Order: sequence, then structure tokens, then C-alpha cells
Amino acid sequence: MPFIRLCTLALIASSSLAACSSYEQTNMNNKTTVSQIKDSNSFIRSIKPSRSEAIIGQVTGIISQDREQQKVTIVDQDGHAYTAFISKSNFGQNNANQMQKLAIGDYIEVMGEQSASQSGVGNKRQITVRAMSYVLRKILIADHQVDCVGVAPQSCLLTKPAEQANSDWEYRYSAIEGFDYEPHYEYTLLIKNTPVSNPPADASSVHSKLIKVLEKKKTKT
Repeated sequence: MPFIRLCTLALIASSSLAACSSYEQTNMNNKTTVSQIKDSNSFIRSIKPSRSEAIIGQVTGIISQDREQQKVTIVDQDGHAYTAFISKSNFGQNNANQMQKLAIGDYIEVMGEQSASQSGVGNKRQITVRAMSYVLRKILIADHQVDCVGVAPQSCLLTKPAEQANSDWEYRYSAIEGFDYEPHYEYTLLIKNTPVSNPPADASSVHSKLIKVLEKKKTKT
């Protein structure tokens, strides 16, 4: 009997570990830990693609970028590097709203045509992106808000990508679902940016949702 009980406990523990290692996009708050975020390789391997043909990758470089198209380098869950060509003209009518400006350090899910080109150092993977369903991004938030004018006068958060800590702060006019800002604290957040189909003229084309507060640091008494 003790042996059977021990085996049962082992099976339960094994099942629990397997469940904890999975990453469900519909319940990201419960599946993501600070240690995973700090370890990019561990974190990216924990994300579960929404479709079998999708590639999950982290943006490691920006080659070129403007409002209509961008060319970036990404590294997928298996450590393969890609040059990704992302252009509104390639997204088609159904996915036209999915174009988002990327930053180094972003995690993205993309789908499209893959190819390889011969070079002096071997094959280079390329992907022409047809769909980009979301962007996961770590951002910094300043310890104070500023007056700004969107549709009407309001208070704006000051934010920037966490991987660009030395860059200038940018005004953020739209809210982050699930995030309760408290003044005199600096934050590092993981957020999920999802495109919005047909947003009103005065609204953001991207919906942001809090996934995890990675750090909250008091700056004033």
C-alpha cells in the first residue's frame, strides 16, 4: 500500500509540473512568473502557439522600420534565427489591422511563408509575415503622470520599452487593462498588445492588457 500511495503522489507531482510548464494565452497571468521573464530562453519556450503553423519569436534586431513595413530579426523557440519581412501589403484584408510597430525584446506570434537563402555562411531563414496576432512587451512606467491632450485634456502615463531604458519617455494616451497605477512608483510590466479591428477615429488601434507586474519600486516618500 505505501508503494502504491508513493506512485500515486509521484504521478500527481509529475502532472502538476507539466501543467505549470505550459503557457495558455487565455490565462497568462497564472502561467507567467518573474523568473521566466528574466530568463528569455526559458520564457519563450513556455509560450504555446495558437496554431501549429505559427512561429513564436523574440525580436533581436530592427533592420528597417516605418509606418507601412518593417524588417526585423527574430529567434524562435528552437533557437532558429529568422529575418522577418512585415508589411501591411502582405497582411491582406483580413489581417490588415495586425500591423504593430515592434521594439527589440518583443515576443511575437507570426504566420507566413518561410524560405531560405544561400549565403557564404550557409542558409538563412526568412519569413514573409501574413499575420501577427499579438505582441508581448516589457515596458517601463515612470513614477509620475503628465498633463496631455487626447480627445480631451487628460493625464498620461510616461512609458518606454524596457529594453530601451536610455530612450526618451513617451506619452501613453490609452489605458492598460488590469493595471492600477499608483504615483511615486516606477513599474516594469509585461503587457499583451492585441490589434483592434475598426477602432473609432479617436481610439487606439491596439488594446493593451496587463500580464504581470514584474517590478514596482517606490521612488518618493
